[in-house]
Amino acid sequence: MRILDPTTGEWGMADEFPGLDPEEMFVVAVVDVGRTLVMSAYRGRDTRGLHRYDLAKKEWGEAIYQNDEYDVKNVLLSEDGNKIVGASFTGEISERVLFDEYNSTYEEALEYFEGYQVSIIDQSANFEKLLLKVSGPSEPGGLYLYQRGGEAKWLLDNMQGLDTDAMGIMIALSYKARDGQKIPAFLTLPPIITDGADLKNLPTIILPHGGPFSREEKRFNYLAQFFATRGYLVLQMNFRGSSGYGKSFSEAGRSNWVVMQEDVEDGMRWLIEKVYTNPSKSCIAGWSYGGYAALMGAAKTPDLYACSIAIAALTDVPDAISDLKDYYASGEVMAVRTFGSLMDDKDLMRANNPVQQADKIRIPVFLTHGESDLAVRFDQYIRMKRRLESAGVDGTYMSFEDEDHYMSNQANRQAMLKGIEAFLIKVNGESPFIK
Repeated sequence: MRILDPTTGEWGMADEFPGLDPEEMFVVAVVDVGRTLVMSAYRGRDTRGLHRYDLAKKEWGEAIYQNDEYDVKNVLLSEDGNKIVGASFTGEISERVLFDEYNSTYEEALEYFEGYQVSIIDQSANFEKLLLKVSGPSEPGGLYLYQRGGEAKWLLDNMQGLDTDAMGIMIALSYKARDGQKIPAFLTLPPIITDGADLKNLPTIILPHGGPFSREEKRFNYLAQFFATRGYLVLQMNFRGSSGYGKSFSEAGRSNWVVMQEDVEDGMRWLIEKVYTNPSKSCIAGWSYGGYAALMGAAKTPDLYACSIAIAALTDVPDAISDLKDYYASGEVMAVRTFGSLMDDKDLMRANNPVQQADKIRIPVFLTHGESDLAVRFDQYIRMKRRLESAGVDGTYMSFEDEDHYMSNQANRQAMLKGIEAFLIKVNGESPFIK
């Protein structure tokens, strides 16, 4: 990190500014005409907070905001970008904290849209008008213009055409991993299930998130709702390594991919113990790192799942490490940050590398990828497909030309979902829990 010193006009390295450590903290904003950095930093706490750093004095200033349970995600600035007006973090949902006089309109909007997640997209200079995204776990919502005093004007629906009344209920919960660590999670129910007493013997999708260091929250997730509307119970978990829960929780996974995989596996075992799920009709699915977890789940615990669905999956760890060097000058450093203990032990890497564990997979696999994926390159799909075919795995394969990591093309995304639906019916038959 290089920093412009406001007193000299010269650029200097971070170590010329006492207390700044680019390994532990990052800049979220620059205010006061370049004299103050707003830093996301731990500063002796387990969670990240927002802190001022005075570049002229080369010292820390006052803390702006800290949450004892969750990492602060970002700073909210005034329209001109010169004043700090709030902070954001993610608990069960994304939350904003606005300071002083800026808070009143937002508090009104939260009350007006009670029960929904309300995100500020933009605001007028006096904060009397807010452009808001309003959504809920069972509906994608839309954009609203909110006027102080209780007036809201609808502007646009998100994901138009979806029947929000046909979506499943999402429940926030937690389960214990094998070592006793509490794992936050979210359970999406098939729309036909409206009473907890009916949560028995359901076909299930275990859906670990990508990243792997991102996180889930209680919000609309089209993939979870897709599975739910096909009659599946869906479990999404924030395994160790997920962001937002503090340094110790994050580093427990970042340094150990085996722990992350075990946290996912323990979610499935918890559902079985609760008799919520029918293990003979349950699959593990995921996107990106989640796809990696789905393939490793199939290789390590094939008796736990009926099938595996891997979308844009990381399948070859050594190759992914090599690819990092094409995108970062410090590729080796980025690889260590990303893959942790897998970098230190070749046997451990081999045991946790899907392409080298394909011969252990005994359940049907659905594998799909975009050919223009820059996050996880398409050759990862090609190698995994070849290994699965050589191992005699019952595989279903879909690839898409001119498609990115996110299946952004609507026609391709729909084709992929139809392919997944056909695959699930082939493996499990049609779910009896379809509304």
